[in-house]
Amino acid sequence: MQNASRTNWKFDGYLTRAAVAWDCREAALGQANGKLRRIPFATVAQQVSSETQVHKGGLTALVAHPLGGYVTGGEDGCVMRIPVEGASVEWAKHPHQWIEVMAILPDGRLAYAVGKNVLLLAADGSSIATYGPHDSTVMDIALHGESLVACHYNGATLWKLDGSAEPRKLVWKGSHLAVVINPEGSIVATSTQEGDVHGWRLDEKREMRMSGYQSKVRSLAFSADGQWLCTSGAEVLVAWPFDGPGPEGRAPLELVEVKNSVVTRVAAHPHTHFIACGYEDGTLAMVDLATQAGGKVQLTKRGPVTCLAWSRDGHHLVAGADDGRAMIFSVPGEAA
Repeated sequence: MQNASRTNWKFDGYLTRAAVAWDCREAALGQANGKLRRIPFATVAQQVSSETQVHKGGLTALVAHPLGGYVTGGEDGCVMRIPVEGASVEWAKHPHQWIEVMAILPDGRLAYAVGKNVLLLAADGSSIATYGPHDSTVMDIALHGESLVACHYNGATLWKLDGSAEPRKLVWKGSHLAVVINPEGSIVATSTQEGDVHGWRLDEKREMRMSGYQSKVRSLAFSADGQWLCTSGAEVLVAWPFDGPGPEGRAPLELVEVKNSVVTRVAAHPHTHFIACGYEDGTLAMVDLATQAGGKVQLTKRGPVTCLAWSRDGHHLVAGADDGRAMIFSVPGEAA
């Protein structure tokens, strides 16, 4: 990110989630103490921020809402709507459950996982549908158009939000931890407890397995053009080729090595080949997949990078760590 400005932040505790407002005018960071931190980009250089106590216990899910503000989930089982101004509103409550998995569509429909089910809410928080129960607890979800994918034990399940088709099971033995859909909606990829990545070509009904990781893969991201699948789980950023024939029989790119430290989070720029990744030792890196050039900075020396988020316009990157340190990169440009 040439000509990027950078600001450093320190908050009172573990940063669990990062997001950027839908209008790209502020960053938001969730904390393990239940607080939501909001940082306006217009005053980022002056270190201006605000805090809201949203949850009892940790804030464990966070998305920007298309109508402004955010939706969060927490260890208290609550789904909360945080508007641009005014008090937070409780949209749902699930006692004795953690809300850790959440995704939102451009029209404001919100999906989140509770136990073996995924619930869908309208933009105003009213209930639309429930998908499930699945074979086990839903570990992650992804949305693409009118499709929802939930991963769980023994694979993933593909749903049509409007109920126009029976759910499609994508079967692979073992526990699946994270799921992502490529930009075209034609490929689903999951990471597994066994330390590999599994993929399905939906149109061709073909499967693929990508292995060789040092640890469990907990973060996945397709590049903006869908040509690369980037993953955590190694001492390098691993990027599998998905152009043409895909990764079968081909080696991945291995970029930005940090010795004795594994990648913990990856996040793809929404419009370019840039990928951001964070490491166990607090290193934050950015790399251009087109040129394979990249750079590193130290976000913290006291723990792993725990959350990353790009703004929809691509002008801002927000990163947080488990010791409360955060970093914001911004490049010139108008908000979306």
